Amino acid sequence: MSMADKVAVKCSGLDSEDLYFALQEQERMKKLRECAIEEADREYRENHKGHCFRCGTPSLVEVEHGAIKVDICVNEGCGAVHLDPGELDAIVQEDSKTMKKISVAVLNIFK
Repeated sequence: MSMADKVAVKCSGLDSEDLYFALQEQERMKKLRECAIEEADREYRENHKGHCFRCGTPSLVEVEHGAIKVDICVNEGCGAVHLDPGELDAIVQEDSKTMKKISVAVLNIFK
């Protein structure tokens, strides 16, 4: 039996006022759960800031790749690269510009 079925069964004998308050309580509980999940996520991120997602050690170092800063794990045997949202696109775009310049330069040799 799903949660919606349980709520429907419990609410079937209620008058409209009781039903209104039951639905309000249900909505409050939903918001409290969402807030608790967000808080736990925020707390986890704060406690594990600088930790490698692969090996779990606090060994991330920020390295510049052109105009982009990339996080790399310096733990021996790991070497994981951590990219923030949009960094991969920026790297690919930057490298494609470089490759285009190289191909133009190579083609100019043969003119």
